[in-house]
Amino acid sequence: MVFLIQNNEYAISVPLKSQTVAPSLAHKAIGYGMPGERVDGNDLAALLSVLGAAVDRARDGGGPSLVEAHTYRMQAHTNADDPSRYRSPDDVQKWIPKDPLSRMRTYLRGLNLLDDDGETRIAADAEVMAATLRDGLNTDPVVDPDDLFNYVFTEKTSQLREQAELLRGELSREHSAEEVTP
Repeated sequence: MVFLIQNNEYAISVPLKSQTVAPSLAHKAIGYGMPGERVDGNDLAALLSVLGAAVDRARDGGGPSLVEAHTYRMQAHTNADDPSRYRSPDDVQKWIPKDPLSRMRTYLRGLNLLDDDGETRIAADAEVMAATLRDGLNTDPVVDPDDLFNYVFTEKTSQLREQAELLRGELSREHSAEEVTP
C-alpha cells in the first residue's frame, strides 16, 4: 500500500502549522512504522520517481509507504470559501511560477519534445479523459451487497457469515415489499 497525501498547506481555512507540530506530514509515517518521504508535488519527475520507488517497495513485499506531495491550493477550497480571510494575495502569487503544468510544458518545449500541435493533442485527449471520468462518476454502479463480507478475510468468520445472512434477509424482505406496493 502506498499512502499519498496531497498537502496543499490548508484544511479549508486552517493552515497546516496550526494542525500539527510535525515538521512535515511525511514524518507521521514514523508513528506507523513505515517510511515517509516528502516530495515537491509540483515537480512531475520528482513525484513519479518517489512514487515509483514506493510502489516498487510495496510490490516487492517491503510494506507500506507514505508519500507527502507538497503543493499549494491556488483557488478557494469551495465556492463558500473566502481564502482572503486566511492568506494574502502575495502568497498565491509566489506559487504561480511553480504551476506543474507550466513547468512541464517549459521542460518539454526546452527539449523540443512538445510543440503547439502536441499540446493541442494532449489537451484534446485530456478533455476526452475528463469527460469519461465525469460520465463514470455520474453513473450509479451496480453493487453486490455480498461484497461487504467477501473481501474482509481470506476465510469468512462465523460472524461475517451470520451478518451476510441477516443482510440477505433484510434485502429479501425489502424486495418483497416493493413488489407488493402498487
